[in-house]
Amino acid sequence: MKIIAVIINGTRLPYHVIHYAINKAKENSCSILAVFLKGKHEHSKGYGFPSDIDSAEPSFFAGEVAGEDESIIADNMQLVEQMVEDENISYQSVLKTNASIDEVAEIIAGTDRIVVDKNFDDSTLLDDKKISLKALQEKMNNPVDLVSADS
Repeated sequence: MKIIAVIINGTRLPYHVIHYAINKAKENSCSILAVFLKGKHEHSKGYGFPSDIDSAEPSFFAGEVAGEDESIIADNMQLVEQMVEDENISYQSVLKTNASIDEVAEIIAGTDRIVVDKNFDDSTLLDDKKISLKALQEKMNNPVDLVSADS
């Protein structure tokens, strides 16, 4: 059976990409492999008003943020699984933390098509190791469908 790989930043769920992959899978009798990628660290964004930092700082503990990210990712994984299985499409998922381009390429090596958000290379995506679409395409021979929110 053919497999469509969907690569997702675990904390941001691009519904347009999921719907596109589901439609492609139904049209071509494919299964879906969702690869959820998570950065290892939250990057500091800085704080513009140092005089207010004492009152703002306690609500942003790194452990709380990491826990919230993991909760968001778990919810996203369950939601995508439900969406795909509701359409009677075979589904698998993988969660990788701070994955390298080689790890991602290895995971999707057996797939026939890759589906990603058109904004895959945005700086907010995959902060730690900066997996770029160009680097991914150089590693793979699979066709890549870039899906925009407008399509």
